[in-house]
This record gives sequence, structure tokens and C-alpha cells, in this order.
Amino acid sequence: DDMFELLNMANRLTDDSFSLLDNLLKWAKSQTGRLNTVFQDNVDLMNMITGVVEVQRGVASLKNVRLNLLGSTGRSARIDIDMAKTSLRNLISNAIKFSYENSEIDVGIEEQDDRVLIYVRDYGTGISEDNQEKLFKPDSHFTSFGTDNEEGSGLGLLLCNEFVMRNGGTLRFTSKEGAGSTFTFDIPTIAKNE
Repeated sequence: DDMFELLNMANRLTDDSFSLLDNLLKWAKSQTGRLNTVFQDNVDLMNMITGVVEVQRGVASLKNVRLNLLGSTGRSARIDIDMAKTSLRNLISNAIKFSYENSEIDVGIEEQDDRVLIYVRDYGTGISEDNQEKLFKPDSHFTSFGTDNEEGSGLGLLLCNEFVMRNGGTLRFTSKEGAGSTFTFDIPTIAKNE
């Protein structure tokens, strides 16, 4: 049991360290104008979303959090796939961070006209009204501890916001302190696969 707990802790620390370093590198490149948007044609959105969710399920399981994938799409998009994956990964990571043990997170997909909406909903701590106003502002940068004392850099949401915009979408959220948060972003689609 002790060895299992140590391995779980090592796994979580490795994942947290990777996410932090990846975010710091991308943020630095973004701030120095060296981060290029590289669009790929005909990106299968369902495949991309499923891949990110499957990797994050392992992280969520360390906290006994169930990650649900709701909905589907057959649409493709012209996007920077790395930026889209980073955005979704950061949103799910945040949801795990602020979720209570033995809870659930919903990752949902909805088709709307020429866009696909992707949302990440948790039922955790939520965000205070004061902090909601600071979320996407680099000058009021802040970070807070998760339900298991996880610490972040505070850069994840700033990166998400920039990456979603670079892909032609918008990042929105709703949150209630003590009841959880829902973050939603949209991706313009180029065609509907039959």
C-alpha cells in the first residue's frame, strides 16, 4: 500500500511538473513574440478530444475523480492542434485540481452551426466573484491551491484564452463558489463529415 501511494504521488508530481514547464515555455514564447500558430487542415476534432480525455483520465483517477465524455462530433477543423490540445488539457487539469475526491468532471461536445463547442464542467470549489474578474488579466495574475493542496502557476487559463483566440474561438466560463465551474470554448469547423 505504501509503495502504491508513493507511485501515485510520483506520477502526480511528474504530471504537474510537465504541465508547469510546458505552460511556462509556451507563455515565454508567447510574450516574446516567438510562438507561431501552425494550422493543420482537416483535424478530426473527435479524435483530438478523445485523445486528451484518455490521457487526463489517468491523472483524474489518482484523485478518484471520474472523467465523463459527453456528446460527439464528426466535424473537422483547420486549427493549430497543439494549441487546441493544450487548451483542453489545461481546462481538464484545472477541473481535476479544484474537484473533490470521488467526484466527477464532464467534458462535453456540442455542434452549433459552423462551430463545435467543448465544455469542461466540474462540481468542485468554484471561483469567488473577486477572482472571476481577474481570471484572464495578466496584470492581476494569481494562483490558488487545489482541493488536495495542488499548486499551479496561474498561467494555464491565460494560455488557454490566447490559444483559443488564435484558433478563431472564444473562451467563456461560469462559476459559483462552492458549486463548481464550467469553461467552454468553441472551434470553427470547416466541414461536416458524412
